[in-house]
Amino acid sequence: MNNRRLLKYHSYLGLISGLFLLVIGLTGAILAFNEDIDDITFRAYRAEVSSESTLNLDQAIHTVQGQFPEWETRIVHFQPGESILFNLRLPNARRFVFVHPETGTIIANIDANSTVAKWILKLHYTFHAGVYGRILVFIIGVLFFLSLITGLILYRKVLLKTLLFKVKIKRSRSRNFYSALHRYVGVWALLLNLVLVITGTVLAFKVSRSALQTPKLPEPPQITISVEESLKTITDNYTDFTPSYLRLPKTKEAPITVNGTFDSDPFYYSKYFNKILIDSNTGEISSVTKVSEATLLTRLDSMVSPLHFGQFGGLLIKILYCFIGISGPFLSVTGFIIWKQKRKKSKK
Repeated sequence: MNNRRLLKYHSYLGLISGLFLLVIGLTGAILAFNEDIDDITFRAYRAEVSSESTLNLDQAIHTVQGQFPEWETRIVHFQPGESILFNLRLPNARRFVFVHPETGTIIANIDANSTVAKWILKLHYTFHAGVYGRILVFIIGVLFFLSLITGLILYRKVLLKTLLFKVKIKRSRSRNFYSALHRYVGVWALLLNLVLVITGTVLAFKVSRSALQTPKLPEPPQITISVEESLKTITDNYTDFTPSYLRLPKTKEAPITVNGTFDSDPFYYSKYFNKILIDSNTGEISSVTKVSEATLLTRLDSMVSPLHFGQFGGLLIKILYCFIGISGPFLSVTGFIIWKQKRKKSKK
């Protein structure tokens, strides 16, 4: 395939995907700061507790299950002295319930889909268009991946020059200006863009596949054991493990799942792939699954979400991810402009 035809395919792939990448890229750039957005949103629901050692988790579970007996229950934040945050789920509904860590009483009960971060997230991976939006995001991800690959082939001879800033930007001629700018942004953002588009496409595939499945209503049992005692047993036996996420049983036979991180885990492993299961009837540990000891495919799968959303590092990582998120639509637009200008020139 000659370069002219490859450039044509590259430009059209970039333009088609770019129209949607403008939304995906901008929302992705904002979502690099989703934890900060949630922190601001949830400030009004923080409990004022004098003692940091206070955490009445069992009472909180009893209260929430008493008021929401038919909901699947997850506990996403349970730090001493801070509001306990429950994520309640039904097939077509999500709620955040904030509980006082000392008294176990409900502070606030809000629609989880109404928060700013959640609204932006749904726009990012569904365009607020339900199942069709999820499938469309997956298709766009594939198109953008093909656009990056064709771009890599097209500019393979100038990659090193661009990295060394030896490609001059001539402002006097618009085509040369856009071409050089396109190359610089494309080459320097290439690696992370590939990471984002590959991980994003994998996530979009998972989301699309789950949307095509018929969801089942949860039938959660009332928890009668002490979850606090079970967590203490875990931390006593696994001193290198930090629990950070609890999934209460969806059915009577299911266990309580405790997710978290082991000290030896690298930053790019997801905490949701470490699982310590607790028998919901006896409170005893029934099994321990470490992602570091899993198969290669499972370990790769665990990297997808942290690498896509930049769930590691500090402010610099978030700013970098923000920049990369914006670079996608920028490359699509400038790439199409370059191709159009070359086409006009060839017709003269």
